Amino acid sequence: SPPLPSPSNGRPTEMAPAARLRLLASCRLFSALIGTVPRCRRGLRGLSTLSSTLGSGAGEDEIERIRREFEDAKRNYLSIPAAIKDMPKMDPQGIYVNKNVKLDDLQVYGFDYDYTLSHYSDHLQCLIYDLAKKHLVNELKYPESCLQYDYDSSFPVRGLYYDKLKGCLLKLDFFGSIEPDGCFFGRRKLSSTEIKELYGTRHIGRDQARQLVGLMDVFCFSEACLIADIVQHFVDAKLEFDAPYVYEDVNQAIQHVHRSGLVHRKVLSEPQKFLLKNSQVFRFLKTLREKGKKLFLLTNSPFYFVDGGMSYLLEV
Repeated sequence: SPPLPSPSNGRPTEMAPAARLRLLASCRLFSALIGTVPRCRRGLRGLSTLSSTLGSGAGEDEIERIRREFEDAKRNYLSIPAAIKDMPKMDPQGIYVNKNVKLDDLQVYGFDYDYTLSHYSDHLQCLIYDLAKKHLVNELKYPESCLQYDYDSSFPVRGLYYDKLKGCLLKLDFFGSIEPDGCFFGRRKLSSTEIKELYGTRHIGRDQARQLVGLMDVFCFSEACLIADIVQHFVDAKLEFDAPYVYEDVNQAIQHVHRSGLVHRKVLSEPQKFLLKNSQVFRFLKTLREKGKKLFLLTNSPFYFVDGGMSYLLEV
């Protein structure tokens, strides 16, 4: 601030002790300067200027106290990243909701069956893949050479899309753009250059999104892998094919495997191979019943399949 002019001669006047103390007290506002580093620097320069301007005396002790508080706050601010690293990590097995729920108030609990009460080994995806592959060859007259392929558990992931027009499997990010390693034609990963040549950009627009079908969850792992293998087979054999029909045929084969009961009967014939036991499921359901809660099961799986599976999973 400019010096205060004297009414008599225009020269700077000596600041009164009371005014000096009021100004020193206002310096406490510098503790708010820890929000950003540049502001911290301005705060230090301001303290230095005040120290030289106000001279010695009681004000120096106040300035020193404020300086110590500022340095402590600055150290705390700079140590935040290290503190974050020491924070406990989220429990991947935990359950998180965006709204508080008082479980004591809930009297009815409902469950799905597949991948909720019952969980499966990788053998189930292999079984679905093999049965659907045989259906393609035996019923839809695909080449017998397609039988050479096997399910690869390392290939499919959740959240895939199949482009029915171009025949590519896509993994999109939150903004609808193709991830750098998220575009496969058959089993071959396309480079960024090839993606741009094929789509013009990594972002999938509204018009292009209409030609995509979702293969979003674990139920679709075998389907995604079989689509990629069939496309790869046609590419290797240098056979022309229509990408939409590959999806339609594979999807039809997958649906047949489920609706015909082939998968259900095979799982029940060897439950120890396909079903994963978890003692906590039985303990949890028993606790709910003991607390007077009502339970129900809602699923599109046939009763005999659910009944047989639950009998195996809950047997002691």
